[in-house]
Amino acid sequence: MDEITRIEIQEGIERAYNRKHIDGYIKEEILANPAMVKKLNHGVKLLADWLEGDYYAQKNKRLEQVKQLDLEKVVMDVFIGVAYCQTEELFTSVTAKMAGRMQFNDKRDAIFTVAEIVSVLCLTDAFDIVKADRSASLMVVSNIPLSKQLVEFIKNSQYLPPMVCQPKELHSNYDSGYLTHKDSLVLGRGNHHDGELCLDVLNLLNKVELKLATDFISAYEEHPTFELDTQDKLDQWNAFKLQSMKFYKLLARCDNRFYLTHRVDKRGRIYSCGYHISTQGTAYKKAAIEFAKEEIVEGVPDACRGA
Repeated sequence: MDEITRIEIQEGIERAYNRKHIDGYIKEEILANPAMVKKLNHGVKLLADWLEGDYYAQKNKRLEQVKQLDLEKVVMDVFIGVAYCQTEELFTSVTAKMAGRMQFNDKRDAIFTVAEIVSVLCLTDAFDIVKADRSASLMVVSNIPLSKQLVEFIKNSQYLPPMVCQPKELHSNYDSGYLTHKDSLVLGRGNHHDGELCLDVLNLLNKVELKLATDFISAYEEHPTFELDTQDKLDQWNAFKLQSMKFYKLLARCDNRFYLTHRVDKRGRIYSCGYHISTQGTAYKKAAIEFAKEEIVEGVPDACRGA
């Protein structure tokens, strides 16, 4: 397979699995649906009325930050966020993810405020907040109508698979080896900076061509490293295994050659970007990856042999 074909395949993979693109697809479908536009406008009015209220001092202080925001954008961001909840998801998990979209000075304040905003916007009926029984956790489920193709994209959008073409060269701290988006190379929200990073090291690691140990994957089944003591955990594990196998097959069809991209944390430690396929995952995940260009290691001291 030539490099041009690999680049075309990679662009298609990113369009299908990258949330940065899927957010845009969701927004387009919401705006193209008159009923959803009506709910969007209703949500803006609900938020505006809510912000006019007088509450306790700390809440009033938090809401002052919301008043500086574009309320239509806030409502759209919430609708996009809940659109991913095609099945019930924990309210706390959903609101924590959305909190990152709001430029609050304090993370705790952001989470509290987003939880309140989501509760207010539930009145639009764009989504439901449900509870199975008195002792159960609050869950969020979307009522936003989406095309079957977009729903399938959402199911696949959690993590980008490795690249099937060589990653792009990194030139700044806000860059990416991927072809269709850029991101901070520093892990962790709020940790980005423009100080010195060892981009040459990241570029070197990104260029290491890898392959799957297909004989190993075919011969051995992956087992969880934790107890499957609830039906929820069992369902999540089975879904994870199915998606892992889907990505194994995808890479195998691309001549079983791929590249992992890398980022750093705020202390400079390097991490490979991957979930289903990673050199820094479980023992099984590590064993499933090999160098594409194999060489005999020579000059190993006798003391290290058999270690």
